[in-house]
Amino acid sequence: MNIDSLDPSIFGQTDHKAWLKLVERALKGKDFEEALASRTDDGIAIQPLYERRRDYAPLSRRRADLSWTVTQRMDDPDPERAMAQLSDDLANGASGISLISKTSASAFGVGMDVQSLIFSEVLAAASAKTPTLRLDGLSSSVAKIMAASIVDGDAQRLHLGLDAFLSAGNFASFSSDIRYFKELNPAGTIVNADGRMVHNAGGTEVQELAVMAASLVGHLRLLEEAGLSPEAALAATSLCLSADQNQFTTIAKMRAARLIFTRIAEACGVANPQPAHLFAETSYRMLTRLDPETNILRNTIAVFSSGVGGADEICVLPHSLTHGIPDPLARRLARNTQTILVAESHLDHVVDPAAGAGGIETLTDALAERAWGIFIEIESKGGLAKVISSGRLAAMVAEARESRIAKPIVGTTLFAMKTERPVTVLGPLGPIAGGMGLMPGTAG
Repeated sequence: MNIDSLDPSIFGQTDHKAWLKLVERALKGKDFEEALASRTDDGIAIQPLYERRRDYAPLSRRRADLSWTVTQRMDDPDPERAMAQLSDDLANGASGISLISKTSASAFGVGMDVQSLIFSEVLAAASAKTPTLRLDGLSSSVAKIMAASIVDGDAQRLHLGLDAFLSAGNFASFSSDIRYFKELNPAGTIVNADGRMVHNAGGTEVQELAVMAASLVGHLRLLEEAGLSPEAALAATSLCLSADQNQFTTIAKMRAARLIFTRIAEACGVANPQPAHLFAETSYRMLTRLDPETNILRNTIAVFSSGVGGADEICVLPHSLTHGIPDPLARRLARNTQTILVAESHLDHVVDPAAGAGGIETLTDALAERAWGIFIEIESKGGLAKVISSGRLAAMVAEARESRIAKPIVGTTLFAMKTERPVTVLGPLGPIAGGMGLMPGTAG
């Protein structure tokens, strides 16, 4: 059935004024804004009804002809167990692996001691399925070992995940490392423009996007010093964001990241940039300790929103992560959350299905514009590194966290269980590493 086969004349004609009259009658004197409008954590108003946007352009993934990458974390501290998990993931639907160091800000109490890894075994297992391989929190010296072995040809993509603003090293050394990786000509990306730590520490969507933008610009300067053209520097950068259970806001945030990327590209003199590589990871802060099975539903909404919003690569945090090292069932559920949405729901078949939807387009624009304002302020203070070292970023995020209005959490504050079910994990969590001077937390 085609939409053009519907006869619009069978529906009664109406307009916004007529709708408002019906709403006023239904509200029986209640205030319209209080009853029907809501606001994001950044104070952006969300109205109950929007007209369809006519002047829109779809925002596609970097490769619109391909599905997003189903990425699974390789983060178990036990190397033997991690290798077994790697084989299982690749045999059962994962098309990407994220190798998490225990020192990564995204480890959340798990993560591997990379010194104990036998990289030849990891590469051999990965090469059989040619997945995307993402490095997270690894030092440049370890990344060099991996990169030297893996970037022969384009069959396998490598995202090195270097981040000058999360590493304690100096920028001169970082630029030297970039020159090394540039010579290897990797098929993936070299650096991350990462906003996830801001989200997981309690920051707002606008703050997360602003830090991502500031990180992007800071890395572009370093890539330029290393000899990359603006086009090559943009292509060598991954945008990294968190995805939570707020469906429309997450969709809009992913789309806003693309608008910001294009705006920065234009400022660099690149008129028609290749779409950004956008990596989305489900939110750590939304995970609950109580009734953790409800996290499966939150993860599903987050993945749906990321895919619809145009993520190129998505990674799901297992629902039991707040209790310890996830067991095989938790890992399987994390993986299948994505594979079902791709293989059965075919969400990857439509390019930017939210394009033209008045509510999401309006929210996308609002998030992008407000994030741009904070980004400009960060740049005026000397850039992201200075804002981090001065403590301004931590203070800004702390203020947002403290001012957030508490909402009901199913399984924790709403419909809480009288007796918690036991949660199976493979071991306890280690210390959680901070990032950008921020410490993440969970919902409860």
